[in-house]
Amino acid sequence: MRIANRLIMQAMNRDAVQSPLPGPQRPTGVTIIAIVAAAGGLLSLFGGASRLVGMGTGPIALAYIVIVFGILGLALGAGFFTGARWACMAGIVIYIISIALGIAEILYGGNVGLVGGIIRTIAGIVIPIYLTRPKPKSFFGKGTTSPAP
Repeated sequence: MRIANRLIMQAMNRDAVQSPLPGPQRPTGVTIIAIVAAAGGLLSLFGGASRLVGMGTGPIALAYIVIVFGILGLALGAGFFTGARWACMAGIVIYIISIALGIAEILYGGNVGLVGGIIRTIAGIVIPIYLTRPKPKSFFGKGTTSPAP
């Protein structure tokens, strides 16, 4: 956990140093997905940990994978909130991959995994679609710029 916190802080400091001028205002949708990503990360950590201590059902390997995605969710939440350039593409990739994890949770994760899997699958579809829209892309510095006439 300390390593994840250190990586998040380094990423936030690097982004702050690289962009001294104020960027575009954070869209409300980006704020929402930052909160969803961080909350999902925390819930994934608790869900995976509950399986590891014997309070849940499902394969142990799935619990470890869920914990890894929990750590990624916390990092993405911080990246989305701060507008880190890496967060947009990382979010798209991680959330698309998380669709498969969501399906595995639905099939093998018991009652808790069923609920988490449904939420993860929906987020895995909705968040990447949103991140490819013009306002979020612009916020993360990924928008297209046309040359001045």
